[in-house]
Amino acid sequence: MLIEFTVKNYASFKERTTLSAETGNRLRKLKETNTFSSKNPSLLKSLLLFGPNGSGKSQLIQALQTMEGIVTRPTQAVTDKLNYYPFLFDEKSKIEDTYFEVKLELKNKIYDYSFSYNRESITSEVLTLISGNKEKEIFSRNGNDIQVSNKLLEDSIPKLRDNSLFLYLAQSENDADCIAVYKWFADDLLFIHDNLAMFNQEKFLSQLENKAFRKEIVSFLNFADLNIYNIRLKDEPYHLLKRIYIVHKIYDHNKIIGLKEIKLANESTGLQQILQIVLSIVFAQNEGNDKTIIMDDFSKAFHIELASALVKIFNSKESLNQFIVTTHNVQLMDNDLRIDQIYLIDKDFHGISNLKSVFDFEDARNIGRHDISFAKRYLQGKFGAMPVINIDGLCSILSK
Repeated sequence: MLIEFTVKNYASFKERTTLSAETGNRLRKLKETNTFSSKNPSLLKSLLLFGPNGSGKSQLIQALQTMEGIVTRPTQAVTDKLNYYPFLFDEKSKIEDTYFEVKLELKNKIYDYSFSYNRESITSEVLTLISGNKEKEIFSRNGNDIQVSNKLLEDSIPKLRDNSLFLYLAQSENDADCIAVYKWFADDLLFIHDNLAMFNQEKFLSQLENKAFRKEIVSFLNFADLNIYNIRLKDEPYHLLKRIYIVHKIYDHNKIIGLKEIKLANESTGLQQILQIVLSIVFAQNEGNDKTIIMDDFSKAFHIELASALVKIFNSKESLNQFIVTTHNVQLMDNDLRIDQIYLIDKDFHGISNLKSVFDFEDARNIGRHDISFAKRYLQGKFGAMPVINIDGLCSILSK
């Protein structure tokens, strides 16, 4: 699972910025439900990122997705360009390297993996295994200088291109530590999009082929009061993958008189999103859990009751996966969350995004009462990350 993600010089994140899923010191609220307290370090089951439009919430998610793409979809030729998107409102930053780093807990082992790059090449790369206070460097790379702890990997060094990661090469050479980190990106990191991209992936469609799996998902959806009868997969001309159809009951007053299939692409955005979330959860359970599931703009198409119910599921004792979501819905701040689960993003007048946890505010940590509304305090501007909107100015433009 993800312990930390750090980014520097990507999109609006000019400065080094870290999103941490490690629990706050001496914070015991909701420890039994909202944390993986048995892990070392203790980790949060979910993180919710709040902020106004254009603050950088989506770009933080895109940063992690860009890192995942560079790791799992390597360049094919020495002339291929890397996905490089530096901070552009500064002459120095727009030619400097982008930096990504993840700290992971994988089967009781802790790994720290990072790399820097520009459009043309990987400029540095390090994988470290951390055991208590001891650190073992699996490999390090600084330009063309590569050091490896596994002597069997030395023969692979000449094969490395400037625009490709040594991690990918090392895992293909069956190095166990590199395989573990690579597989987290490839198998254990799941992104839920606001389009139907997930349903174009073979690993999810193959799960839906299973009748028992479909039944489990339909039951989950009906507990969410969506009144769905079934899910079907159908072959269509000119499509390599099957298409998903949602089966609804047709009523005449209170009597069922038939069934109607509707292509998922024609269903509401809310239904598409909830199906992706449910599919991810059930898929993760079937694959052994310990997945990190990421969703941008969570709840934008959900009623507050459904969004609140999903957050409760994310943090339930039964949940064995990790969720990181962005949202505008500040009511979710008061949804049985710990203060270390609430992150706020805003952007200054230089165009630089800033990330902070409510846990970082001393007065928030010192509140003893449980009836204090964090949503109310956020809307009052106590934590920042609030848009400043000039209504009179907007109206004056309309009146011209």
